[in-house]
Parts: sequence; C-alpha cells; structure tokens
Amino acid sequence: MKRFVVPPSWPSPPRRNWIPPKTWRPDPSWPPAPEDWRFWVDAKGEPVLGPIGRYGAPSRRAAYAAGAAMIVFAGVNLWAVLMIGQFNGPDDSAVVTFVEESPSPAVSSTSPAVPRTTSTPPLVPRTIVVPSKSPTPPPSRRSTKKPTATKTTERTTPTPTPTPTRTTTSTPTARPSRPTSRPSTRDELLRQYCIDRGIDPAWCDPANWEQTP
Repeated sequence: MKRFVVPPSWPSPPRRNWIPPKTWRPDPSWPPAPEDWRFWVDAKGEPVLGPIGRYGAPSRRAAYAAGAAMIVFAGVNLWAVLMIGQFNGPDDSAVVTFVEESPSPAVSSTSPAVPRTTSTPPLVPRTIVVPSKSPTPPPSRRSTKKPTATKTTERTTPTPTPTPTRTTTSTPTARPSRPTSRPSTRDELLRQYCIDRGIDPAWCDPANWEQTP
C-alpha cells in the first residue's frame, strides 16, 4: 500500500495513511522540500511512484506522454520487422528453388524382391455341448386353505317416531274503524248558532236574506 510522507520541516498530516487530494499543493509559507526527497513509499518504506495526478507523483501529462512513446516505439519495431521480412523474401525463394531442382536419388530396380510369407491360422477344435440330463423335480403341492366363516352381528337401532307438532294459526283482530269527521260548512255553523240562541234557523239561512241593492 502506498503512503504519502512529508519532509520533517512540514506539518504532520492528519493521519498516517493520509493521501493528498488531486488539487492539493503545499502552503507557500512552508520551507521547500529537499531535492532528493521521496514523497511516496510502500509498506516496507521503499520509495515508489505515487498515484498519477497526485502531489509528488507523475503528472497526467507525463503519463500520457509515456504511453504515446510506448505506442510509437512498438509501431517502429513492427515496421522494422516487416521491412526486414520483405528484404529477405528473394533469398528464401531461391533456397526453395534450389531444393526443388536438386535431383533426388533414384531407387534401383535391381533390388532383390523380398519373398512374402504366408501364415495359415491354426485349426481351432470344435466343441459340442451336450445338455446334461437332470431329474425333473416333482411338482410342489399347493396348500389349499379353507375360508373361515365369520359371523357378523348387526345391531338395529330403533328409529324414534316423530311427534306431530301443533301449529297454531292466529287470526288477525279487526281494529274498529274510526269515524271520519267531516268539517262543518259555513251554513251548518250558522244554523247551529241560531239553534243555540233560540232563533229560527230559517233566519240564519243566507238564501233567505234580503239582498240589499
């Protein structure tokens, strides 16, 4: 694990494993760090390269430049290998042509013929299997079991006789009708008034009154 180490003349960091932010820079009032001071060390205290973009570590521009240089270096090496292979092409074809044109030693036709040996397979004796006569076992006697009769007793439970229930019917009682009273008319009121006063009811009839002009 990488750890940030400050010079002795600088203030101590907040904690031992403190890592400065990407935009952190030392205060201008602090004394400058020694020229050979290593700001980043590993767990064993050996100086190492810090994280890219942090103080005391390679900057992003330097990292990009190193990557571009590696790409250019790989491209140059690939181009050189291709060019060397192109220049060495005719030599290889000449070697192949020389090998094809060189005569191959012919096989002499007077070589003695090797006699062919014919081998006959050995005769295999045939074996005839004779079935052995074994006494037939007597048939086994089957034991017959007589079914045993079991007595089953059935109990009959007497069914209770249903008792008839009496049904009472209630006859609705007719309510007495209330006499309807009709309001008395004006003529009847006048007639009753005259009777109560002992006046002839004819005088109280509006039809008998003389109409004044």
